[in-house]
Amino acid sequence: MKKIISLFCVLLFGGVISVKAQDYLQIVSLESDNGTQAVFSSAGAAENKKGIETDAIKSLIYTLFFQGVEGVNDGKPLVSKPNEAYTNSFFNNQARYASYVARTEEAVKAAKIGGRYQGTTRVTLRLRQLINDVRKNTGYDQMVAETPKPRLPKPTIIVVPYKKEGESFQSILENDYDLRVAVAAVQKGFEDCDIKTRDLQGTIDAMKRRMQYEDNVGAADSNDKQLLLSSGADVYVTVDMKKDVTEQDARVSLIMKAYETASGTIWASEDGWTNRFRTRATDVLCSHAVKDNLPKFLEQIVKNYSQPARVVLQISISGSSISSLNDASCSNGERILDFIQNWLDRNAFEGDYHMQGIMGESAIFDYVMIPMQDENGYKMTADKFAGQLGRQLKEQGVSASYRIEGGTILLMLDL
Repeated sequence: MKKIISLFCVLLFGGVISVKAQDYLQIVSLESDNGTQAVFSSAGAAENKKGIETDAIKSLIYTLFFQGVEGVNDGKPLVSKPNEAYTNSFFNNQARYASYVARTEEAVKAAKIGGRYQGTTRVTLRLRQLINDVRKNTGYDQMVAETPKPRLPKPTIIVVPYKKEGESFQSILENDYDLRVAVAAVQKGFEDCDIKTRDLQGTIDAMKRRMQYEDNVGAADSNDKQLLLSSGADVYVTVDMKKDVTEQDARVSLIMKAYETASGTIWASEDGWTNRFRTRATDVLCSHAVKDNLPKFLEQIVKNYSQPARVVLQISISGSSISSLNDASCSNGERILDFIQNWLDRNAFEGDYHMQGIMGESAIFDYVMIPMQDENGYKMTADKFAGQLGRQLKEQGVSASYRIEGGTILLMLDL
């Protein structure tokens, strides 16, 4: 592989990067790249042996940013637009590069030449994560051709009536004719658009057969929450209806809201009055409302469903733990936090995540982009993603439990 030779070192004066020639050659080359992590050889020089590794890492980052390395981004620099506040943070005392370095090892033994020590370090870099970070903070994304995104299966939807506190889906279906008709009209509208639906009454009947549905008012909210979570629907849509009737004609407004079932996040909202028609038949009026409003509503749902979900990952340790996050290791000897970052490199969507900070008892990833699909081709959720991570940790002898709060995964480790 062709080696890239550059005559530079990075010096910081007043927060501005300055490049000066040195009396030694800096050599950077790519050895391997598995799509998430890449291994580079990088030469470094310093006043003492200890500083060679740091200089080699900074030289590698500088070359990637401003000169380019063969095998990465077609050999072009990652940074296409200046952003000194961002790039300087990799070379000053913030040492932003540290979170992207998975491991290092000495490749060529240090030797003293001309009063300075020189050597070569093999650096394993979380390259995909670094590129994603550069993409957000510089003009790199303008240089990358858009790659076609895979078409996802359409979401499965359950349509339910809007309810007030203390009401139940079952009681509304039994006692409110207009709303029952409205729910049926919206469900048919989705089915006409080739969207798979779960029938509400059928789901209630199935829960009763499994003895999961209690026939009392106090259980209404818990029943319906359990019904939605166990329905198999990716999205639930609530429907409310307003009716305006005169002696001559009538019109209706359907108020529709769509929520991701797993997190309760609202994905779409649509409402609007129909024209006036010389009929009071609820089914006819609702069919007009569905025709007018469902296409835009469904477009919002599909757009959100087709995006990778963004979650927060908060890691903490139990009160009975005897180790800190910084010290604890897996059964294979790898530090737990390194194991988690390496797992995210492989399993986050395009390796895209960001660690906000680490303390002795906690670590926060302020965002993790989770894949759009699981291994079976179904929609990935925060719960599925956390479950996969938890199982991998347990395989490494780490006791882990988790819970989901909206878009946040709270992972508890017992160390």
